Amino acid sequence: MNITDPSRRAAMLAGGLLLSSFAAQSEQVRITIENLAPADGVFFTPVWLGFHDGSFDIYDSGQAASAELEAVAEDGDNGPLSAAFQSAVPTGLDTVVTDAPGFAGAPVFDPGSRSSITVDLDPASQRFMSYASMLLPSNDAFFANGDPRAVELFDADGNFAGPISFLVRGNRILDAGTEDNTESDAAFFNQSAPNTGVTSGGVIGPHPGFNGSLANPDGSPVVFLGGTSGPGIFFDATAADFTAPNYQVARITIAPATLPVSVSITNVQDDNGLFLTPVWAGFHDGSFDLYDIGAPASPGLERVAEDGDTGEISAEFQSLVTGGIDATITEPEGFAGAPLFEPGANAVAQFDLDPVANRYFSFASMVIPSNDAFIGNGNPTAWELFDDSGNFTGPVSFIVSGDGVRDAGTEVNNETDAAFLDQAAADAGTVEGGTVQVHPGLNGSEGNPDATPVNILGAVNGPGFSFEPMASDFTRNSFRVARITLSRAVDGSYSGSWFNTGRSGEGLLLELVDDANPTAVVSFYTYAPDGSGDQVWLFGSGPLVGDTAIADLVITEGAQFGDGFDAASVTRTDWGQVRVQFTSPTTAVLEYESLLEDYGSGTMNLNRLTQPLVGASR
Repeated sequence: MNITDPSRRAAMLAGGLLLSSFAAQSEQVRITIENLAPADGVFFTPVWLGFHDGSFDIYDSGQAASAELEAVAEDGDNGPLSAAFQSAVPTGLDTVVTDAPGFAGAPVFDPGSRSSITVDLDPASQRFMSYASMLLPSNDAFFANGDPRAVELFDADGNFAGPISFLVRGNRILDAGTEDNTESDAAFFNQSAPNTGVTSGGVIGPHPGFNGSLANPDGSPVVFLGGTSGPGIFFDATAADFTAPNYQVARITIAPATLPVSVSITNVQDDNGLFLTPVWAGFHDGSFDLYDIGAPASPGLERVAEDGDTGEISAEFQSLVTGGIDATITEPEGFAGAPLFEPGANAVAQFDLDPVANRYFSFASMVIPSNDAFIGNGNPTAWELFDDSGNFTGPVSFIVSGDGVRDAGTEVNNETDAAFLDQAAADAGTVEGGTVQVHPGLNGSEGNPDATPVNILGAVNGPGFSFEPMASDFTRNSFRVARITLSRAVDGSYSGSWFNTGRSGEGLLLELVDDANPTAVVSFYTYAPDGSGDQVWLFGSGPLVGDTAIADLVITEGAQFGDGFDAASVTRTDWGQVRVQFTSPTTAVLEYESLLEDYGSGTMNLNRLTQPLVGASR
C-alpha cells in the first residue's frame, strides 16, 4: 500500500497515532457502556460520567455518602451530582449515558444492552474520568470509582492512554449506607416515590448482597431474588445474585472516536485484461457527488478519466467536504515507474475514520488503455460505512462489473492518444464535450462491434503489454473489473495462534468476532509462576477496539480429565487483563496485568503461527 500525498496520510492518522503532536487540541473519545449481567439479572440506571483534572472525589469508603451520591444510590438521580461536579470543577465536563431502547419509559441498562457516546475532551483539564450508577433493584446499591485518578484517559503529555476497557464486577458493588436494605420502597421494584426507604445513617462499604444471596444467605426478607417488580420484570435468584463468583455487572470501554478501516482494492480481471490507474478514495458525510449520468464531468473527474490524474478531484473534494478524508491508493508492485493495478494486483490502505464526517465512501479510477473510461460511484451514499449511531456497518465488499464502466464524455473514443497505449502527452485526445454515460465498450467489443478503429482490443502497447480481445472486453456478460472491500483494520482474519518464538509451550489462541459488537475470545496457555512447571490455562473475552483486543481472564481449576469430569467442581479465579495490540497481520504486542501478585505485569512480543483465514482481504 502507498499513499501518494504524505501530508494527507498524516492527517488520516491524526485521530489515534499522532496524538502527541496535537496534545494541545481537544480529542474526540468514544465511550461504550454495556450491561453484562445474564438474562433476568440486574439492571443499572443511566451512568453519570465526569471528566476532570483528577480532583473530583465521589466518595471515600468508610465515610458517609454525600447528599449528591445518596441521590444516585437511592434513586438513580444524577442531577445533584452533576451540579456538584460543575461547581467544584469549572474546567470539567460531565454527561449522562442512557440506553434509549431500555425499559419502556426509563432509559436504564437492562441485561445485554449497550450504548455509546462521543465527547470532545481537553487532555489537560479533562484527563481523568469518574463514573457512577445505581444498581437495580436495590435500596442504595451503586458502583462508582472512589479514586478520582483511577481512570486516566491521557498521560501528562496529553497523549491518549487508551483504548481502555474495564469490568465492574459484582464484588465491586457498594452500599451507600444511606438506606436500610429492607428490599422495600426500593427503586425499580416496589418504590412508590423517591427517597422513601428507611434511613440508616451508615457509611459507604461493600454491599453485602441481596437478601438470600450466596454472600448474604440469612438476610431477610428475601424480596428481590426470584421476585417480580411492579413493572413486571422478573429477577432470577441465580442470574440476579451479583455476589456469585465472577459475576460481571458492566463493562466500560474508552476508545478514540475514529475507527481504523482498511480498504482493499483488487483488479479481478483475467490475464491480458485491462489495467486500472491508482484509485482515488474519499470518505465523506454523503454530500460529495462524483458524477451524474447525463451531466458533464467535473474538471477533476475529467483528469481522472483521461489521464488517471487524481490531483484535481482531490482538490474539488477538499473544497466541498468539511471533515472529509481522501487519498490516492497505489499498487507499488505494479508496472515499473507507474503504480498501476494490473490484472490480479491488490493493495490495502488504512484510514482512521470519523463515523460522522466519514460515513460514506466514494472512489474513482481510470480504466486503461482508453480515452476516457473510468469506474466510480455516482451515488454518494451508495457505500455506507457507519450507521446513525456511529457503529461500523461493514465489512462492505462489492464487485465493480463491466456494466459499471463509465464514459466521461470528455474525449472522443477514437482509441488514439489513449492513455497506456499510444498517448504522447497528457490531455492529448480529441475533445468531445459530451456528458457522463455508460461506456459503450471498446471499439470492436461485443457491446460496440461496429465502432472503428479497433486499436485497443488485441493490441500490444509501447511497454509491451498485450490486451487479449476477450479478456479486455468489459461489455461481455458477467465481466468483473475490480473488487473493493472495506473492513475493520483488525478483523476476524487475525484469528488464530500467536506465540513468542523464544517461549516454548506458551502462546495465545485468539478468536476475533467481527460483527456490530467486535469481540475477542482469548485462551492464554502459559506456566505457573511458582516454578513447578505446571501448565496454566487462562480464558476470557472482551472488546476488539481498533487494533487492540482486550480481554479479562480467569483461571479454571478443580475438575479432572475424562469420565471423571464434574462441572460442579470447576472453580474460576479472576486473573486479570491482557491487551493484544496488532502491529501487523503477523506481529503483535501482548501487555498483561494480573490481579494475582505472583503473576505481576509485563509485555511480550508475539508472532503469528497460523496463516490468515482463507478469503481474507490481506
